[in-house]
Amino acid sequence: MGKEEAKKRVTEKGGIVREHVSTDLWYLVTNNKKDESKDSIKARKLGVTFITENEFLEMLK
Repeated sequence: MGKEEAKKRVTEKGGIVREHVSTDLWYLVTNNKKDESKDSIKARKLGVTFITENEFLEMLK
């Protein structure tokens, strides 16, 4: 599933898509939970839950 389709599915389920890591972000979809990018480090510090694409797809069901 592409990014735009994922955004559409989230909003259809009543979710809100964030473009940047912030204090009101609950989940970050990634297939590398040990990623050391700037956004991943910030998300960890904020206590964001990291989920895989498969976990994300299960949540959309």
